Amino acid sequence: MQAFAIGRRRSKGLWGLGLSLPLASASLAAEMPGQWIVVTPAAFRDALAPLIELRQRQGFRVLVLLTTEVLPQNRTDGVALQATLRDHTADAHHSIIQSKGKNYILLVGAFGAAGLPEATNTVPSVQGRVGRMKGELTDSGYGEPTQDGTPTAAVGRFPARDATEVSAMVQKTLKFECDSTPAPWRNRLLLLIGNPGGGPLAEMFVQQTLSHELASLHPSWEARTLFNAASSPYYLPRPRDREAALRYLGEGNLFSVFLGHSYAAGLGLDGKFLTRADWAALSIPKGAGPLFTCGCFALQSSSQGDGYGLTAMRNPAGPVAIVGATGETYSMAGLLAVKGLLACVREPPFPSRLGDYWLGVGAGLARGKLDEATFALLDLADGSGGKVPLAIQRREHLEMWMLLGDPALRMPVMPQDVSLRVTGPIGAGQQLAVSGLLPDRLKGAAVHLSLARPLDSVPTSLEALAPNSATNRDARERAFIARHQSANSFVLATAEAKASGNHFVASLAAPANLGWSNLVLRASAALSNEVGLAATSVPVQP
Repeated sequence: MQAFAIGRRRSKGLWGLGLSLPLASASLAAEMPGQWIVVTPAAFRDALAPLIELRQRQGFRVLVLLTTEVLPQNRTDGVALQATLRDHTADAHHSIIQSKGKNYILLVGAFGAAGLPEATNTVPSVQGRVGRMKGELTDSGYGEPTQDGTPTAAVGRFPARDATEVSAMVQKTLKFECDSTPAPWRNRLLLLIGNPGGGPLAEMFVQQTLSHELASLHPSWEARTLFNAASSPYYLPRPRDREAALRYLGEGNLFSVFLGHSYAAGLGLDGKFLTRADWAALSIPKGAGPLFTCGCFALQSSSQGDGYGLTAMRNPAGPVAIVGATGETYSMAGLLAVKGLLACVREPPFPSRLGDYWLGVGAGLARGKLDEATFALLDLADGSGGKVPLAIQRREHLEMWMLLGDPALRMPVMPQDVSLRVTGPIGAGQQLAVSGLLPDRLKGAAVHLSLARPLDSVPTSLEALAPNSATNRDARERAFIARHQSANSFVLATAEAKASGNHFVASLAAPANLGWSNLVLRASAALSNEVGLAATSVPVQP
């Protein structure tokens, strides 16, 4: 077995390229980000060089394992690789130097059996052991799962079939995490919600769940939502829903989340909301944040066709990473997984590496709270039909879900180091006096302030819908568009301030009509490529 350990000493050259990597700076090394292990065929090593160099500069202990050295002749067997990774992660875990770090593992190469030009360009998965995943391919075993299946190491994959695809995945990784330009996408979530089927009760359940999850988010987050059910104010009729979704994706988000049904060929009950072709053609110039999808077959790799998530990952201009399932996943799992993801953004400091969000998804699947009545309802509607216990379903879904992308990806979240002071509560039509303190790196910055209604709220008024009839079709479409725009318009007032040194003052006028118990105050500061954010909830005076 041959391994290249980079980070504690100078390399003699990166695989014969003559590239000597400098030691990490003291400040980066002090952060102790942990160990980054790359498993790759030799044919991909040149394409990976820029990413390896970046991880070394960031202070990781970098370990590169070539498949020719860690795999037996039978390349479909990942057991030997599993044992090798277990040894290396255990060594890092027990090392005094690395005790505060984490293990991030990147597998570089295709999985499955479809469309592979050369078998040597693969990194094999291991076989699942639980329920429907027994004998199926999974990467979960590489994450050193605990007894209940919770991963302890963050494992991701570049599902590249050749060096060109590896290079494209490397480049969009570098572009995303190195973009320090101030932009709205850096604290924005996109929520795309498919029609759950099952009629009004199912739609009501999804809307109540959505409202609860939005209410739990930290106020620094902004969100845009599209819900594919006419009962929701976020609804848009077709083809307006597809057009809006593609526009929202193209404008960039830190995370894009799809909740709903899907097939390998696309999202939605019929698979035609956003198709595989849409994901192949999508272009996200900035803010190509990870896509989380709870739909079925998103990451399928088989002779029956690649899943749309796999296609999106191979799109050089698409999302930088994908979280989803390789097979038929149940509603119960989608609910637990998204709760695990959103739990990571409830309180700052928010995780700085994608792998930590992925571990949050795993923790949600393994240990997320779900009462017996809700599980029974979900399982009968979209699950095993009451045949498989929750504990077994948790384990099989932990083997079914996977991360495409580098788990060590640095998430460019807005730093939460601006301080705010307000004179509240606020009354309708009143001025809200605001003062704040900036860190030294933002001295003299321009500060943008906004007063917004909470993410789980609805506007005080929505345009009425005309009765559903052939003669009212155009009027209803116009009303749906107006309602959707109103539901996604949260900002009520804005103000600009210029800091004097570290300090700034401003005031915002509250609207005359306040139909909510609290409002959200945000202050974002920008100076060159340095940004900072503060957000707080302000009570509304009765």
